[in-house]
Amino acid sequence: MKGVKVDQINDNYQVATDLKKPILDSNQLLVKPIFGAVNPVDELMRKTGLLVTSWPWTPCCDVAGVIVEIGSEVTKFKVGDRVFGCQGVGFPGSGGAAEYCVFREDIAFKKPDNVSFAEAATIGVGCQTAALGLWSGLNIALPDPQNLPALSDEWVLVLGGGGSVGGYAVQLSKLSGYKVIASVSARSVGAAVAQGADETIDYKTPVDEQVAKIKEITKGKLHRIIDTTSFNADFVKKVLEEIKDDAGEKYFASVNDWEDFGPLPGDAKFYPISLGPLGRPEARELNEVLSKFTTIIQALVDAGKVTPSEYSLVGGIGFEGFIEAVKVQSSGSAKKVVAQLQEE
Repeated sequence: MKGVKVDQINDNYQVATDLKKPILDSNQLLVKPIFGAVNPVDELMRKTGLLVTSWPWTPCCDVAGVIVEIGSEVTKFKVGDRVFGCQGVGFPGSGGAAEYCVFREDIAFKKPDNVSFAEAATIGVGCQTAALGLWSGLNIALPDPQNLPALSDEWVLVLGGGGSVGGYAVQLSKLSGYKVIASVSARSVGAAVAQGADETIDYKTPVDEQVAKIKEITKGKLHRIIDTTSFNADFVKKVLEEIKDDAGEKYFASVNDWEDFGPLPGDAKFYPISLGPLGRPEARELNEVLSKFTTIIQALVDAGKVTPSEYSLVGGIGFEGFIEAVKVQSSGSAKKVVAQLQEE
């Protein structure tokens, strides 16, 4: 099987023809990836080996493609269906930059007609990470896609609101009935507002000014903070210190799942967002939670209420394009970077 591989920690990406074709479990789908999106975790895994169970390893955990085979117990999908999502990371068969990869039936999305293949490849990791942070981490009630809640006067602070995870966190917060302040750079203000942010703060301005603006905007109605960048622990502690005496439980979720934050001001409850074990048999609880979230997100995407990230399409058609896309993403692209891996 052809695809991209890395032979060992910190080796280069290379296109090879000797990859092993995945073997399906009964609850899995064999998918031909058509488009793949780059995520920071790709480079993290290559450089450090974190989450990689064996070498050689194939990158790309955000995929949109076509089902070519289904497991014996699969009932939700059929051969020929177009699917997308995060199929997992680091284990054999999970790499999307290859002729074939595997999905679990219960955490795969079916691509609707109102979303292109390339757009679909931008949704999985970002939206599922945001959902974990909000619905599991911030104690936000799951919305009913058919009867969305009215907007309350409660706020969610989204740090990194201009990025992929942050953009989906803004969208899902609004769809769950919350107002949103997005912390962004000046160039990302428009994107955050387009996703639904009610207010923005520039993270490059002095911290004291940011905290003062947050307090002024929320007027004691901020109890939920999500950090989608992993770099804001000290800032969050300053915000929590300022609001610690406000009534109500306080919650903080972060994609930084490796740092011990210790006791937080106001006895805020901390939730580490750990998407890494997704799709692995041993991650039963995580898979069950995300299966429930997948149903809700699917309905919101189908209805056009969750919209895909802005993206840049890099390279021509082929696995070499994914390697080029990684370089573009690593250079600091403001948009999600996508490559077309194969013809449909």
